[in-house]
Amino acid sequence: MMIKSKASHTLESVYHRGQEKIWDGRHVLAELIEKHDGIGKMEPRQARALQTIFGVILEGENAAWRISLQLADKLNNIEARLAATSQAHDESRHFYVMRDYLKLSGCKPNPVPEPVRRALDMIMNTDSLPKKLLGMQLMVEPVALTIFQEVRRVSPEPVLTDLLEYFERDEARHVALGVCHLPEVVKDMGPVQILSLISWQFRIFMLELQGLRELRWDFEALGLNIEDIFDLAEKKQLDALQDFVEELGLSRQVWEPIRYFMRYQKGKMLR
Repeated sequence: MMIKSKASHTLESVYHRGQEKIWDGRHVLAELIEKHDGIGKMEPRQARALQTIFGVILEGENAAWRISLQLADKLNNIEARLAATSQAHDESRHFYVMRDYLKLSGCKPNPVPEPVRRALDMIMNTDSLPKKLLGMQLMVEPVALTIFQEVRRVSPEPVLTDLLEYFERDEARHVALGVCHLPEVVKDMGPVQILSLISWQFRIFMLELQGLRELRWDFEALGLNIEDIFDLAEKKQLDALQDFVEELGLSRQVWEPIRYFMRYQKGKMLR
């Protein structure tokens, strides 16, 4: 009998936990609307802000759904493929539930900021498995999770507040695919390939930062500070990246230059 590694066990557990924690989006949305006597009315400025921010989220969920399907097709490792399949199921549910919520609330999502679209397109269109895993699991997912948590904290609309708790539970599982399987994917890469991967990661980071900057006034309309959003997202990204390098057997200090780079760029662009 073959003994599974800790990483393989974790990845397979992601799939099984996803099956155990699955929720019916149609039922949950209808139940929450009934619980709160309909979707709450908001001030026009807040309504416009949510329309813009969750237009970005809707586009992100659609991209995450497609990218997860790409990963499930590309991954040869069975446990990693199970985790990617579970994520694709989650992301498809997130997409249709958010689409239905926005429609019922009367919101017509605004065009997604160009930097956000470019970042998602880079991840979707790359043929590199390491880049796709790094970009989706360790760069985009932490930002999405941060936005869910912070919007839920200020609670601009009761149905959305409760709905985002379901989204958070799912998204928290997804980072494990990058942390546990990316080390296996990159372990045989040479210096030139590693440099290309890091350079590509910096480009994704800069686009994310530019996208957050364009959404500054929308976050502020909800009572959120864009620098706080960035700091929380950065911490989640770095925690995931540091877990990843530990899986490789390297020191967590490897990512210190990236931390300094992030802080420097934030100081230039967000202040």
